[in-house]
Amino acid sequence: MRVKNIFILGDSYSTYKGYIPEGNAFYYSDERKEEAIVHGVDKTWWRQMAKDMDYNVAMNDSYSGSTVCNTVRPEFTIESSFVSRMDKYIKMDYFAKNNIETVFIFGGTNDSWIDAPIGKLMYSKWKKEDLKSVLPAFCYLIDRIQTTNKDMKIVVILNTDIKPEITDNFAVACEKYGVRYVRLKDIDKASGHPTVLGMTQIASQVVESLK
Repeated sequence: MRVKNIFILGDSYSTYKGYIPEGNAFYYSDERKEEAIVHGVDKTWWRQMAKDMDYNVAMNDSYSGSTVCNTVRPEFTIESSFVSRMDKYIKMDYFAKNNIETVFIFGGTNDSWIDAPIGKLMYSKWKKEDLKSVLPAFCYLIDRIQTTNKDMKIVVILNTDIKPEITDNFAVACEKYGVRYVRLKDIDKASGHPTVLGMTQIASQVVESLK
């Protein structure tokens, strides 16, 4: 049976110490003592989903505090953004070499929290300045993935409790690009992050949508 390799591009919600690239900031770990506590990588939404769907997580490039766009937190460099990280993998020809079937994108939360410029949906002719705004950066991100491999599936996960102008417009862009998206609802959180219950709720909602 063919292995179904997946790639995850995320923020704190998808991190776990030891399971993301070295140097990426993490939120969840075996040692975490502050809420929200999720002890054990198998309790993360992505491990639960992968088990349910028989996926192999080839890469989880999640970075706590990262934004989709190139307006980043003061303590981070532009290389932390979703756009920059995806560009890096595309330049490495990662997706062809690793036979990735599906890319999961779970972001926008930090863009909302740090009040990054929203901008407008833009489907072509992006300039460097455009990528500092959330909506043009998101469109660029989807376009880059699709241009890299037209057969690769994309699943976008839309968080709760963030600016609706981000989630609503992400959904519009997904429809424009023919990309599947999952709009989460009623996720249990502490300090803005999924609890153990919240992780299970995310996994369940994603799996339900995929099946």
